[in-house]
Amino acid sequence: MEELWPHPRVDTAPVVRRAGGGTTAPTRRQRAVLESADGVRTPADIARRLGRPAFHVLIDVRRPAAAGHIETPPAPEPPRPSRASDRNPEAFAGPDADPDVVLLRRIRGALEARL
Repeated sequence: MEELWPHPRVDTAPVVRRAGGGTTAPTRRQRAVLESADGVRTPADIARRLGRPAFHVLIDVRRPAAAGHIETPPAPEPPRPSRASDRNPEAFAGPDADPDVVLLRRIRGALEARL
């Protein structure tokens, strides 16, 4: 069973078809999954798109991943805060920021100012 789990990101991250193929030919069921692996869809998204149970699609993702047909795109590096955002926590927070994170940054800024 361990050969079906090349790395944990395959279960939840978007998957993409690897250029150059893999070591074995994919089955008909796996080819449908490979066609949906566009680097944006996760295995759960692919299951919804194909109308299949998530567990079956997960296995149909893990086997081709172990064979080298599927991979996860590299995670983007998080943006580094600038000096202005160090002084002003809301400048880095952005419009979609979690209110708790903004509050924690404000508290941190106030505590650092007291030192």
